[in-house]
Amino acid sequence: MNLRSWSRLGAVALLALVVQVAVLDQLVVHGAHPEVLVLLAAAAGAVAGSQRGAMIGFVIGLVADLVLPTPYGLSALTYVLVAFAAGGVRALPGDRDGRSLQVATCIAGAAGGTLCFAVLGDLLGQPGMLDRQGAVVVLVVTVGALVLAFPSVAALRWVVQGADRSVTGHAIPSGGSATR
Repeated sequence: MNLRSWSRLGAVALLALVVQVAVLDQLVVHGAHPEVLVLLAAAAGAVAGSQRGAMIGFVIGLVADLVLPTPYGLSALTYVLVAFAAGGVRALPGDRDGRSLQVATCIAGAAGGTLCFAVLGDLLGQPGMLDRQGAVVVLVVTVGALVLAFPSVAALRWVVQGADRSVTGHAIPSGGSATR
């Protein structure tokens, strides 16, 4: 990714954090609220592929960890796994760059990421991560993802637009090094 893409990612992550804290955290349904940041991590994998998606998911997870009362890095680890898995769907044979498949992958990634966060939190000794309320949280996050998936995919498409172009405009091969 180039500097422009990293700048765009910073802007999207900051805006998503503000929306999460100011708006979505206030929309409580049965003790749970929608989560846009896990959805962005899934969108990163669906749009950018496993490797770049995992890098983007890590950054988004670090931003999410700024406002959560859990061990710092738990969201980053979870979002890396979510983005990498979502990128794996893109790597399957066939045409996997369609927007509808990316949106469906994001929705599934948000649900799976919420469950993964709870399991990892429980493994790290966080109380109450795997209780009956967990099913409600996954359901509310999934319903929220239905609404927020299209803008999330659009935002991540904007972030990675032209990400493989160097200053001279030549593409850098995937998995390669810009210094070779």
